[in-house]
This record gives sequence, C-alpha cells and structure tokens, in this order.
Amino acid sequence: MKPTLLDCTLRDGGNQNDWQFTATDVHTIVSTLDAARVDVIEVGYRGGSGSKASATAGPSAHCTPEYLAALPAVSHAELAVMVVPTVCPVSAMDDLPDSPVSMVRVAAYPWNIDGVPEYVRAVRALGLKVGVNLMAVSYTTLEQLAEVAAVVAAEAPDVFYIADSFGALTPDDVRRRIELLAERLPTPLGIHAHNNLGLAAANAVAGLDAGVSWLDASLCAMARGAGNLATEQAAAFLTAWPKYDTHADLPLVCEAAEYVAEQVLPRPMTVRRAEIAAGINDHHFYFQDRIEKISARHGLDPWEVGRRIGAARPRKVLDETVEDVCRELAGQTEHTNGGDA
Repeated sequence: MKPTLLDCTLRDGGNQNDWQFTATDVHTIVSTLDAARVDVIEVGYRGGSGSKASATAGPSAHCTPEYLAALPAVSHAELAVMVVPTVCPVSAMDDLPDSPVSMVRVAAYPWNIDGVPEYVRAVRALGLKVGVNLMAVSYTTLEQLAEVAAVVAAEAPDVFYIADSFGALTPDDVRRRIELLAERLPTPLGIHAHNNLGLAAANAVAGLDAGVSWLDASLCAMARGAGNLATEQAAAFLTAWPKYDTHADLPLVCEAAEYVAEQVLPRPMTVRRAEIAAGINDHHFYFQDRIEKISARHGLDPWEVGRRIGAARPRKVLDETVEDVCRELAGQTEHTNGGDA
C-alpha cells in the first residue's frame, strides 16, 4: 500500500505564526518537499481560514494570484489550496486554473455540509481535482456521519477526509468512522489527525488499516494547539513499516522539518495541559484560554467546564458560551450545597 502524503504546513501551520511565512520560507518548504517526492503540498487557504480571522495574516492565508505565481516550480508534487465556503465565495476560485494549483480542498463542518456540493461542482468545472474535508468529525454520531456521506457521495470528490479538529478521537473511533465511510463512499478516504491526546500517528495508522489512503501532515506537526501528525514522522513510519510504501525521501523530508524547526516555528510544538484538556473534553483549542479565565472568575474547575462545553458541541468560540456553562454549573453547585446544608 502506498498512501498519498499531503503536507499542509503552509496552510494549517499558519495557525501558529499567523501565516507569516516569508518568501524564502515558502520557496524552501515547497522546493524541499517536492525534491523529497511528497505527493501533495497544500500552499494555503484561498479566501482565509474559517476558524481564525486575522487582519494581519500573511500571504498563505489568502493565496492571491501573486502569491501562487511566485511559488517555485515543482516536478513531483501537486499543489493544493483549501477553501472554506463560509468565508470564500465560489467566484473567488475562478482564476485557479491559471495558477500552479491542481487541487482544491473544500472544508466544512457537519452542520454546513449542504453547502459543499456547489463548491465541488465548481472546482470540477474549472478542471481541477477536488477534495472534501469534514472538520470536527468527533462532533458527529455514526448516524450523522452516514448522512454526511450521503450528501458527499453524489458528488464523488477525488478524496474525502475526516478531520479530527479537536484531537479527541482514539484509534477505535477512527476505525468505526472510516469503516462506515468506506461502505458508503466510492471515493478514496483521508484523515487529518491532531495530536492533543498523543494519538495522531496511532490514529493515522488506524485509518490506514481501516481503508484510508490519504494522510495529512505538517512539518514539525506545525498547526494550532497540539498540532498535526508530523510529516517527518509520517514519512518515517511509511518508510520503516514493510506493509506500507512511499514516494517520500525521508532524509529530505527531515531536512525540510529542520528548516521549519530552526527558521519558522515561533516556539516548539508542545502538548501540555491546555492541549490535552481540549482533546479529552472534545472542544476547539481556541476555547481553552477562555475556559480557564472565565472558570477562574466563577471559582469553578476548568476541566469540568470544558467537559460540559465539549458535550454541548458548540459551533462558535464565544465567551458567552463559556459564561452560560459556568452560570449553569455554579447554580447546580449552589443548589447541591444548599441541599446538603
């Protein structure tokens, strides 16, 4: 088995540095990964990130025609961009056939998956490959995931990804979801794994065993929070494990990772309390700082507040959401204490 390895450093990694990759960074990352025969290099968002709006975001957050035209020529890798329908209109993709990009990935949450078919058809009409990434897959039951599959199946994208956006899944969770999708979708499957519980590589392997043939990864695991499966580690286990095969040249992938570690990352990727709490409680990492501050103001345990937030599966990262949970929990605590008295 030879999985397709997709590096998304310039796209997802931008959550760590506000997409402030220099022209030298972009050239070095793309040219080194291409020389390493990584299959697909995702060079950024077209139209911005749906989860982190930033007035100061660098070029790979928007992938303007000028940015795409300045990309180094590639001889092995395909180049891709991601679009999020809630922030990128269909018409914003019209110039992509005139760029080096050959693939567009359309990313949506379970609650707005109905908007994806229009984008898939539009990308196909432009003559480009198209993928679909289902974000926050941990927020779907198996029944809901089957409904998503029914929406996507009619469009038959070139690949359909599940994204463990909150780093909450275990290998068993991954297997169940991939097995369900493999039964319902006549299309290759992929996984985008986050490392909040230290399971990014284990989840990727579980996905491969269950039917995944595409893997997302980023150099040094660069992404928000606990980060992704690291590209260099993915290339390593694909190289070391006899049942897998890979195009990737591991020493060159490691060379690209060393460059990112030394020249790009503003700080080393870590998995500490905040990242683990977001994963175990199954909520967006961008909630965690607010949970800790607001919980402290109410004198509440942030782990319990986070657990309730994850159970509520909120769609937006809002202070009001945390405040509501804290008020409810404080009221229950007061009632319990009053009853005990």
